[in-house]
Amino acid sequence: MKKYLLILLPIFLYSTSFSELIKSVDNNLLVKSKQQQTVALKKLLLAKKAKNYPSIDLKLNAIRLNDTPSSIFHIPGFNSPVPVGTKTNLDAKLSIAYPLFTGFAITKSIEKAKLNIIKSRLETKDLKRKLYLKLAYLYSSIYSLNKAIKASGEAKRAIEKSYKKAEGLYKNGFINISNLYKIEAQKYEIISTMKAYEEQKNSFINDIYYIANINIDVKQLPKFDINIDENRLISKAMKNRADIQAIKTELKIDNNDIALAKSKYYPRLILFGAYKRQGDNLNLNGNGFSNADQSYIGASLSYNIFDGGARQSEKEAIYAKRSARILYFSDYKRVVRKNIKNAISNLKSLKYQIKAAKKQIVAFKSYYNLTKGRFENSLASGDELSRSIADLARAKAKEQNIKAKIFFQKCKISLMINNKCIPRLNKL
Repeated sequence: MKKYLLILLPIFLYSTSFSELIKSVDNNLLVKSKQQQTVALKKLLLAKKAKNYPSIDLKLNAIRLNDTPSSIFHIPGFNSPVPVGTKTNLDAKLSIAYPLFTGFAITKSIEKAKLNIIKSRLETKDLKRKLYLKLAYLYSSIYSLNKAIKASGEAKRAIEKSYKKAEGLYKNGFINISNLYKIEAQKYEIISTMKAYEEQKNSFINDIYYIANINIDVKQLPKFDINIDENRLISKAMKNRADIQAIKTELKIDNNDIALAKSKYYPRLILFGAYKRQGDNLNLNGNGFSNADQSYIGASLSYNIFDGGARQSEKEAIYAKRSARILYFSDYKRVVRKNIKNAISNLKSLKYQIKAAKKQIVAFKSYYNLTKGRFENSLASGDELSRSIADLARAKAKEQNIKAKIFFQKCKISLMINNKCIPRLNKL
């Protein structure tokens, strides 16, 4: 027995550890994948920054000609070819190039790379927020199903007792056989309902395992207090939501793209130089025909005069993209406000519903006790008794289902205003 208790202990420990479940999202494969994308963007930032530094290259060329380069000088009495080069030609060059001015293209590229990193981090936070919301839904649903299974189990035991009582009444001729059939049919309906609950519960447990890599069962819900001041929550959402901050970052990237497009209207100035030696062997001391030292320094200025309107079209496209994003962002914020208002309204409604559900339990319990007594005195049918048992079970399950919905709704509102959902681990 102790062996089985030790095996089951982790499940019961996890049944109250919603905070640990939330923290496990850090190890989710999708989250890790997104984090690796951020790492890749950091490396790209380093590549962009490198363009601000001089480029230094070392180059060695070796060429072996088929014939010795020669030329014929038309001199009276002398018309033989004269060598003007060597078959073997080697040259080595250590060159440096530095973009002195690129129309701010390099600077803006670095800024854009930084913004992409910020955006990726914000997207990772928003991904976590969505996974938290999914886990909260699954967690509360498993709790609700556990309570529904428990209520159905109580109903099954009650109806089995009633069936035994009915058998005695039937044998003594107080009721007919149809009453037994109705009670038995209700029993199998309850069993069927329990099996459906268990199947759905197992499905949700598998979903949690997929997201968090944790096997979990839920016997109680943590306490979760939340302030439902509508204006305050909306204000915090606009300030703290990672998805909203990500869109703001995208708008900054659009501004950066506009600056990059404008940079193409400026000239490019590049300074360059090289230490270069050549020769007909690895000593690079010349080949007897040209200087061994061919080092140089220079500058290159380039400016595009006409490109068929490509730059203008690109700039207009970026402006249009930014305008589209501004409109999308305005609509997105309106949706966030609407969703928060609806969630608060739903939470208030659920609080009224749970009060009604508690009253229903009292009413159905009273009706069940009354019907049970009447049935035992042959004043009520088996059908009435069966329905009273089933109605009481449904009322109990409904109350717990509303309690689970309240917990989930509080988590949802919390995640609508920020990226956290870590309630206190006490019973509701």
